[in-house]
Order: sequence, then structure tokens, then C-alpha cells
Amino acid sequence: MIHRLFIKNFAIINELSLPLKKGLTVITGETGAGKSIILKSLGITLGASGDKTDVRSGQKNAIVEAELTIESQEKILRRLISKGGRTRSFMDDEPMAEQEYRDSVSSYADFHGQHEQQYIMNAGTHIDFLDSFCNSNNMVQKIEETFVDLTQTIKELDTLIAKQKNAANQKELLQFQVQEIQSIDPQIDEDIKLGKEFKRLNHVEELVSTVQRLNQTLTENDHSIYRQLASTVDELNRLSTYDDSLTPYLESIEQAAVSIQDASAELIHHIESLELDENHLQEVEERLQAIEGLKRKYGGSIERVQSFIQESEKELDELSGLDKAISTLESEKIHLTQRYQKIADQLHGIRRKYSNDIGSKIEKEMVQLNMAGAKFDVRISQSNDPGSAIVFEDQPVKYGPKGYDQIEFYLSANPGEIPKPLTKIASGGEVSRIMLAIKSVLKKYDPVDTLIFDEIDSGISGQAAEKVSEALEKLSKDKQVICITHLPQIASRADHHLYIHKTIHEDKTSVSARYLNDEEKIKAIAELFSGDIVTREGITSAQQFMDQARG
Repeated sequence: MIHRLFIKNFAIINELSLPLKKGLTVITGETGAGKSIILKSLGITLGASGDKTDVRSGQKNAIVEAELTIESQEKILRRLISKGGRTRSFMDDEPMAEQEYRDSVSSYADFHGQHEQQYIMNAGTHIDFLDSFCNSNNMVQKIEETFVDLTQTIKELDTLIAKQKNAANQKELLQFQVQEIQSIDPQIDEDIKLGKEFKRLNHVEELVSTVQRLNQTLTENDHSIYRQLASTVDELNRLSTYDDSLTPYLESIEQAAVSIQDASAELIHHIESLELDENHLQEVEERLQAIEGLKRKYGGSIERVQSFIQESEKELDELSGLDKAISTLESEKIHLTQRYQKIADQLHGIRRKYSNDIGSKIEKEMVQLNMAGAKFDVRISQSNDPGSAIVFEDQPVKYGPKGYDQIEFYLSANPGEIPKPLTKIASGGEVSRIMLAIKSVLKKYDPVDTLIFDEIDSGISGQAAEKVSEALEKLSKDKQVICITHLPQIASRADHHLYIHKTIHEDKTSVSARYLNDEEKIKAIAELFSGDIVTREGITSAQQFMDQARG
């Protein structure tokens, strides 16, 4: 149920916050006051497309928002339409992609008036109407679940069969790749360690010669750094006998001399341990090249090489078990196919049984709506599919998540006319009355709480108007019904009368909306008889209609 509609900067509406109530609410007002704009804004919150022309002149964007209760949960729907034409959608203040939003809100209310939201004009929805009437939603849920399991099983089976066809070649390739990696068996960080070792071995001669030369500079030759420091120590030692403040410097230089002597000795010891082993160098180089080759082929790092071999071994196990897996899936496919066939046959029988019943009940309801002689057919058909495992009357047929039946409603609105697909006939008002007939028949099975009608009184008057008003009143006992009307017969039966008024001040248009009390309702209904100038006769007629509606 919709509790509130908020509109801002939409068409000629500056800002409007409108509470919506249970039962039957009619909307009336003078021509051009904004009645259809209010329903259009509500339609946009329920998934209809917005347009840049909907934004009020001089504004950057328009906002339409609705507060609802859906299955005991409060929800807020909001859409922002920019001057550039972009629409942004939010549910409970969370942004949503446009298609996801439309799919989510499509079942919150039925909107009849804007063609894109007349769901009955989409033949794909007819099966849902019939199943609601049949009260077979639990069975539909079972077949949908079975369909999902069956299609997933077929997909997995087809994948394994395709693998099996290439299994020999794939198995041979994987075995070769696993053996290639295992023969080298690279370890984590081994490439880094080998790289350092290769650099060292590849520069042994340079290391030895350079260290020997540096050792001469440090300690060996006559002018080595060590000898110069030793001479400096001797001088400072002599001078410190005159000036003991030189002692700290003397000690520092003595330490430096000792450090240089120690470092020189350790360097010599290090190069003495170095030995150019051409065979070891070749071994290191060859292993490093082998590891780098594996890295290039199998992922760029030793970690990826090891991961590749794990995945390959797993796939080899799967290939080895293909026959068993295929056999298991084939058995599952047979089981699910039999289950699907059984449920689909049961659904078909139920639909066939109730199709005439729903047709006759809707015809009776259409008679009540002054469409006497109208014929309503529920046609059930199937499509052949030579490759299908599901059959109907011994013929393979196309099937889907709701069975193998295709359901379409056919209508002959006038006596003597051949029934035609409902989606290809009927005016807006006629479709709304047909929808009213269907909803009246299906109301106890229909989970949608709110019905909105825009053109339901188009082209009718007199007795037909009275019949439509009775049907709307009856439907509103179980549903929230909102409709624009120009007919006093409908307005007089409303639980709530919403009056739309437009004013123009200093070239600026504003729209107001308010619920009328009983006295104001009589005047508003009188306007439907006589126009803006209310006559005494109009008041009298309005009062009579109100009295009649109250019984």
C-alpha cells in the first residue's frame, strides 16, 4: 500500500506532499489542474520512464518519491530526473541501476493508464494471471526450481561431454606440462638466490684482482692508508706529551688504523676462499635458465608455476573421473526431466481445467461493466522443439521455468467479432475496464495491494458508469484503489475525494491538492455535472448520487 507521494519541481508542480489512504480514492479537478501529472509522477516512482520535459521550468531536476508498505516492510522509492534527461533511482536511500529498480518495483502496484505499465498488455504476463486464478503458485515455484536444476545439470553435462571429446589430447598435454615442471621442481625464491650466485661466480676474477689491488692501497704498499695512519699516530703520540687534549684524537685514529688492518685481512681471507669453478657456474646458469623458462610459460613467477601444477593435477584427476561424472549427471538429468515432465503435465491439466472458468467469470464481470456480448478466451498452446526432452501429446515441445504452456488472452469486445489477441486491441479506457474485470475476478489471489486507474471512465456514461463505479467500490474493499474520474457515479462512491486545484500568480503556476469533506464532495460532484459553474440542479443530482452510494 502507498502511504505518501512527494513531488517537487515536476511539470507545473512546485512542491506537493500527498498522503494516500486505504479504500477507493478518486481524483477530480478542473481541466489542466494537474490530475494526470500527479498520476504520472506516481507512475514514474513505480518504474515508468521520466523525461527531461518533466522538470519544472527553471529547475535543475525533479523529484518524485513514494512511501509504501510491502509485505509488512516500509519502503521509500525515489527518482530524480535531471534537466539533461538522466533519471537516477533510489530504494530506501540506496542508489540502484535503472533496470534493477524497474524489476524490483514492478510488483508493488498495478498502474493502468500509461501503456508501458499495463502489464496485461504484455502477453508474457498472461500465464501469471491464469496461475493466480488457478491458485497454483506453489506448483509453479516447484517447476521453476526443477527447471533451474535441470538446465544447470544439462549445462554441466554438456561441458563434461565436450571435455571428454578432447580428453585424450588434453590429458597428454597436461601430463607433459606436469612432468616438465616436476623434472625441474623449482622452489620459492630459488630464482633470486640463483641470480645472486650467478652474478658472484660470473665475476670471480674481477673480485679477486680488485680486492688484491685495494689491499695494496689499504695496507701493503709503502704509502698505504694504514702506514699513513700509523705515521699520524706516532706524531700525535709525540705531541700529546705536550698537550694531553690531543689524546682523544689519537685514540680515534688508532682505532681507524686497526679497523683498516682488520678489514684488509678479512678481504684477503675472503678472496682466498673464492675459486672459479667453470662447471658450477654452468650448472647455476643452466638451472637459472630452466626456471626462467618455466616462469615464462606458466605465469611469470615460481608461485604461479607451482599453482599451475596444482591446477593441472586437479584437472587430470577430473579427466580421469569423466566417465563416472558423466554417468552421474546423465542419471540426474533423467530424474529431473521426469520430475519436470510430471509437474508440467499437472500444471497443464490445472490450467486447462480453469481456463474456461476464468474466461466465463471475466465475461460476467465485463457484462457488469456494460460490455455485454464481449468474449474472453484463455488460449493455451505449445511450440514444437525437435531437440527437447519434454513432450506434449507425444511431441517434443519447447519448455521454460513455468512449464511448456504458452498462455495468451483473446478478446472480442463486441458481439459478432472474432476474438483477437488482447495485446493488439482496445483503447486505454477499454483496457482499464478489462483490467478491472480481471482484477475483480482475481482479487483474492492477487498479492498486489494498490491499483491505479487513469482512463477507466473514458468513453462511458450512464449505466456503464454506474457498473464501473460499483466494481471499483467492490474492489476497494480488498485493495487500495486510486483513479482519476470525470464521472459523478464513480466520485460519489469514493471513500476519499482528492481535489486538485491550479492557481496562477505573477506568471507562476502552483498546484494544490486536498481531501474534501462531505459538503465539499457534493460541490465537487456537482461540478462533474455542470462544469465550473455549479447549478442548483447539479447540487441536487450530486446529493442524490451520494445518498444512493451510501445505500
